[in-house]
Amino acid sequence: MMVGSSSGGSEEPDWSLDQAMIQIQQLVNSIAALQNTIHQQNAVIQQLQNQQPVGNTGGTPRGPKMATLPLYDSSMAMCEAFINACCLYILAKPQEFATLTAKVTWVLGFMQTGMAQLFRDQFMRYTVYKAFGDSNKQATVIQEITTIKQGTKSGEEHVQIFKQCYMRSGYRETAGIHEFKRSLNTPLLDKLMAILDLPTTLEKWYELAVHLDRQWRQAVVEKKVFAARSRKGDTGTGQSTQPSNQSNQQRPAPCTHIPPATHTGQTCDPNAMDVDRN
Repeated sequence: MMVGSSSGGSEEPDWSLDQAMIQIQQLVNSIAALQNTIHQQNAVIQQLQNQQPVGNTGGTPRGPKMATLPLYDSSMAMCEAFINACCLYILAKPQEFATLTAKVTWVLGFMQTGMAQLFRDQFMRYTVYKAFGDSNKQATVIQEITTIKQGTKSGEEHVQIFKQCYMRSGYRETAGIHEFKRSLNTPLLDKLMAILDLPTTLEKWYELAVHLDRQWRQAVVEKKVFAARSRKGDTGTGQSTQPSNQSNQQRPAPCTHIPPATHTGQTCDPNAMDVDRN
């Protein structure tokens, strides 16, 4: 009876084993749903990463949109502007120029006319000759740089041609300066040597030679213009004085008294020939 009484006084719990199993199953299903959601989000993130442009790989900015550079024709007046434009483009798009070779090749691509094209071709040839050239070709180039003369060429034209010879010769800068001075016309070289502080680099020698040559040619042109104006002024002065000279010529000469001839007492020879008689 005690067992019966004790069992009769106990209370049943609020939940059963079946209810606990149902709740556990619901939690498992919720966890599975969350894992599925996480998996889907990871797939979306991976898809977005795969759709990024190649230029932006690694977070590198693409840079601003730049205008295409014009072709360069070796004009010294446009040289600095061309260099600045190339530098700006390379700085704006560093991802496109990972190596020095890429930069050089890109710049050479705009040299397609005039002396710029010749420079590009010579640069490419020099690169090949430096690696695979023979000694005979090198000897020919050395002979060319040691015999070149300015002659009737302007300073700018001569500098452009000399640069090509110097680049192919393989000379060092000191030897290049010596050959450049030798190649100049004597009057231009005298003006260069009269300068107190002479340049120490070949590029400065180029600039100074072109500058002095332009000055000399400008002086020659101005001298011709001034001489033409002077001759024109002299002609006008001569025309203004011509009427007065003509008026002086038209005036009658002053009369001068000529005394009558006097008889000297000489007699004619009766035997002389008279040419007017017949």
